[in-house]
Amino acid sequence: MSELLALIGPATTARSAARDARRRARAAARATLAADRPVARVLVDTGLAHLDRTFDYSVPASLEEQAVPGARVKVRFAGRDLDGFVVERTDRADHDGRLQPLRRVVSSEPVLTPHLLAVAERLAAASAGTVGDVLRLAIPPRHATAEKALDRQEAGADTVSGAGDPPTARREGSAWEPYPAAGAFLGHVGSGGAPGASWLALPSVTDAARDWPAAFAEAALVAARAGRGSVLVVPDHRDLTRLEAAVRAVAGPSAYVRLTADQGPQARYTAFLRALRGHVRIAIGTRSAAFAPVGDLGLVAWWDDGDDLLDEPRAPYLPVRAVLRERAEVAGAAVLAGGFTRSVAVQQLVEDRVLVPLEAPRPVVRRAAPRVRVAGDDRDLARDPAGARARLPSVAWQAAKDALDTGPVLVQVPRRGYVPAMACQSCRRPARCEACHGPVAVAGGSGPPQCRWCGRAVREFDCPFCGGTRLRAAVTGARRTAEELGRAFPGVPLHTSGAGNVLDRVAGAPALVVATPGAEPLAEGGYAAGLLLDAWAGLDRPALDAG
Repeated sequence: MSELLALIGPATTARSAARDARRRARAAARATLAADRPVARVLVDTGLAHLDRTFDYSVPASLEEQAVPGARVKVRFAGRDLDGFVVERTDRADHDGRLQPLRRVVSSEPVLTPHLLAVAERLAAASAGTVGDVLRLAIPPRHATAEKALDRQEAGADTVSGAGDPPTARREGSAWEPYPAAGAFLGHVGSGGAPGASWLALPSVTDAARDWPAAFAEAALVAARAGRGSVLVVPDHRDLTRLEAAVRAVAGPSAYVRLTADQGPQARYTAFLRALRGHVRIAIGTRSAAFAPVGDLGLVAWWDDGDDLLDEPRAPYLPVRAVLRERAEVAGAAVLAGGFTRSVAVQQLVEDRVLVPLEAPRPVVRRAAPRVRVAGDDRDLARDPAGARARLPSVAWQAAKDALDTGPVLVQVPRRGYVPAMACQSCRRPARCEACHGPVAVAGGSGPPQCRWCGRAVREFDCPFCGGTRLRAAVTGARRTAEELGRAFPGVPLHTSGAGNVLDRVAGAPALVVATPGAEPLAEGGYAAGLLLDAWAGLDRPALDAG
């Protein structure tokens, strides 16, 4: 035993000495500060609002070349290693005491640009949030493989792909021709100006060269030819597919990047880096593309401001409109808010003269817009009192029947499911579950009503207000509507598009298409008619702009 202890003793002493030597070497390396600007101001991701500011750290000489402004670093903060961004390098610190050194540089890629930092600070102040929360939305997580792959690609290429001048757009068939003020707007964009416009697009889905994706692509091309970048944001992947096809047609496949939340980590970070390094001048995508770090930003545009998908559901709950307007103000870029109609917020910007209306003349609008009829008006009541109050009035049924001779008919239903809400037959008050007070609904064509919250079957109903015992459908869902239309139009093909099964396109042949709001597929050649059922139900949305 004594011999064994004699062997263990020297080995333990040697390991301890080696550890001490390494510790002294690291301490010596940290003690040797950078010769140029040895102090780094770091924005530390603490997650705490009262610590939402920069902190001073010393820059070791070994990290002098890597710790550039905008780089990701690890720092010691409150006894933990936290992530942060180097905001700037200075010669003197604001703190009088001893500074902690930077632990390490995660990546020397300057992902936090001065533009993004200025925008994040303004957004955080306007939304009562923190700069760290905004930057978590703006900058995707690092992917080392993406960085290395892009470095190898740049090293092996003589020129940067996509950095050259984009092709010249053809003038014939321009999507902006119906709008008299469009020439002045695009001229300002091409000359380096910063105009702001609210564009009301004409319904022109039957002509792809005049549809809104082509107009967006042409506006981005004007900015690109002037050496300016563009960020184009749309609500969902179906709109993005159409926009990408239009941008590819006028600018080429290497002139843009696509940024969406459903991309994989490597693909999304690669697209982010390509925009950051100046490989492309155009960035397109859904909500996550609003912060795309395109250089020399000259145009920001978004489509359909009223779509809920453009509102960020995470703190600080920034809508795309607010992000792009701040970016435009910081960079001196043009603003284009497009849509078939205006949201309340965009209309307020128009009335405040922040955005200028960009519209077609009234005669052109009348020729392009469909004829709209409201069922249940005085004429319908006089002609068919009972049918005017039906869910599918006779005028709507006749319009659908006539339109089916030439093409598909869209039937929009505001609620999914079968019968998503029921009410008392006598007093019309909403029916509620006795156990949890949840809404009572019918899930299918057979079976008793049941609570949507707890699933309890409601076999006997007793209204607590009037004593009624019978139930009626308060709202009819898309499945029940499709079932009724199938009986009303036997032999006509029927398609449904909604949650879980969203159709992108339907053929131009006669068919009935039942869809919930936001899930309406495109029809080849356009729809022959559209029926908006239960339009009053849209007023039940829990939003101030429901009307």
